[in-house]
This record gives sequence, C-alpha cells and structure tokens, in this order.
Amino acid sequence: MIKRDISMIALIFFLTRTFFSLYTFTNIYSYLITFFSIFISIIIIKKIKVDFLKSKIAKIIYLLIILFSFIIILNNTIIFINMNYFKYNNYFVTLLSLLLITYIIGKNDIKTIGSMSEVFMVIFVIISIIIYIGLISLVDIRNYNTYININKLSINFIPMLIIFIIYYIRHNNIIFGYIIGASSFLVDNFLLIGSLGTKLILTYKFPGISILKSLNFFNFVNHLDKLFSFIYLFEYTITLSLIIYIFKDTIKRLKN
Repeated sequence: MIKRDISMIALIFFLTRTFFSLYTFTNIYSYLITFFSIFISIIIIKKIKVDFLKSKIAKIIYLLIILFSFIIILNNTIIFINMNYFKYNNYFVTLLSLLLITYIIGKNDIKTIGSMSEVFMVIFVIISIIIYIGLISLVDIRNYNTYININKLSINFIPMLIIFIIYYIRHNNIIFGYIIGASSFLVDNFLLIGSLGTKLILTYKFPGISILKSLNFFNFVNHLDKLFSFIYLFEYTITLSLIIYIFKDTIKRLKN
C-alpha cells in the first residue's frame, strides 16, 4: 500500500500513540503487559497467512469492532478539542466538523494518509525534545513509588483495540512503527508520572497538556501546550481518518 517504509512507520507511530493514550497508565507493569500483548499479537498476525475476513459474518463483526474503536477515539477527540480550543462546550459543532475533516482525509488512499504522518513526525520529534528537556526539571523520584509497585497493577483492554486496525495493514512495515510509537508514549508517561505523581495524573483528562501550560522553557519558549496540542489533535484526526478508510474499504468488499 505504501511503498516508502517511512510513511507507514510514521502512520503506525501516531496510531499507536493514539490507542495507548485512551488509558491512563499509572503503573509500569500495566504498560508492559499491554505493550507485549499487542506486540506478540502483531508478530502472530504477520506470520499467519490466512485471511480471517473472508466470510461476511467475520467482516460484519470486524466492522462493529472498528466502529466501536472509532466512537471511543471520536469522543475523546471532541473532549480534547472543547477543552483546549473552545471557551464553551460545542459538542455537536465539533462532532460535525471532525466527521467532515476525517472523512475528507479518509477517502484518500493510505499512501496519502501516511505521507501526512511523515511530515508531522518530523515536527513531533523537534517539539518533543524541547518538552522532554523541560519536563526533566520537574521530575521528583518519589513520584515513582506507586508507578513501580506491582500491587497497583491494572489492565485495560481499550488500547488493545489497535490490533484490529493493525490487522488490516498487516502486510506493511508495522512492527518498527509500533515499537517507536509505544516507546515514545512510555517516555511521555514516565516523565508525566515523575512530574505529577500517579494520584495527581488521574485528576487530569489530558495531563500532558495541563502540565505544559505552566512550563516555561528557558524563559523564551512559552505556551508549549498550544504547540503540542496540535500534535495530539493530528494523532487523533489521522487515526480517525485511517479507521474511516478501513471501514469504507471493508464495506466495499462486503458488498462484493
């Protein structure tokens, strides 16, 4: 589908970050179980030659699952937009606008969606380096007591829904994109836990944006939250667009 590996890597990178962000990881072991469960599933998916979507029933079940994923991410994105870009809640306006934008992007082929991800990945790396340097200064080692406590282990299946999206694009170079996407999320999560602690991080819907609002990097880069929020918004939008593309293509094959 995408000839250049970098495009697929970038697309899977943002896709992975989106699904992992659907759950607030406050324990390293919870993250590791989720990471390796998905990773092993990807390896299995890559090795199995059988297409599980040959029957109509399988296609219908698959459509319902990715529709469920779409709704969860869509709702999360609407909340994110309303919290960061509007003074008052504009749920339905945001919903309609988001559906229109993601449909316009999603009606293109995956190569186009991947190319967009490739451009934004470069921007993401630059911004992330600046933010990581700023967050390191806020880290308190005592905040990791609960984070590394195995008795605080909790598992959530929501991030694992990415397996069904990955299944569709399994023939492409997806493993490396998944690894760096999950690793990037782990660094974010690790620094946020160190800065806020596990109890405080649960009080924020989007803790990364919340802490960046007060972060002043060397007194000359302000409002990093606004800058980084565009990356979050792109992650959600590109993931929704990809799901729309997969949904549309699966329906087409179902009709045939």
